[in-house]
Amino acid sequence: MKMTSEMRECSTTAALYALGALPAESHRQFEQRLKSGCPLCTAWFGEYAEVADQLAARAPATPPDASVRARLLARIEPASSSKDEMKLVRASDSPWVALGAPGVEVRPLLGRKTLLVRMQPGAVFPEHEHRQVEQCYVLEGSVTDSGGITAYAGDFVCMPANITHRPIHTDTGCVFLIAYTN
Repeated sequence: MKMTSEMRECSTTAALYALGALPAESHRQFEQRLKSGCPLCTAWFGEYAEVADQLAARAPATPPDASVRARLLARIEPASSSKDEMKLVRASDSPWVALGAPGVEVRPLLGRKTLLVRMQPGAVFPEHEHRQVEQCYVLEGSVTDSGGITAYAGDFVCMPANITHRPIHTDTGCVFLIAYTN
């Protein structure tokens, strides 16, 4: 699958945020997106934060010249797979990443376009913005939206782009698959 410009922008912003390289206003805006629980932003940041920590631990005593930093930032975006290649993601390939909300974790599967969300019993996923169409398939348990509509294992929900998704919660705990499309 091809990465959209919106996904590319989110990926780049998350990488720059993890490196501490965002301008102040962009830094504040991305923090708000993380606090809102945006699974795409949180998953990208979780991946890049680990890389930034590893880079910091191996940083030379003398900083590299500006051209090295510029080349590194230009290459942050991961290579995407060809449409003709199969992609196999094993259970151990991507860890669960805690979101800002207690009891809510995400596990990236295919870039930031497809991911698993796991919520512990009693967890609440806060209100967040949808910039893309979000398709959700409930794999385990059940999840209830603010209007009282409950989706159970085997149910499918599609949310339109450019909306505010009100908080959701689970009494039983749940796992659902999220896929973002244009």
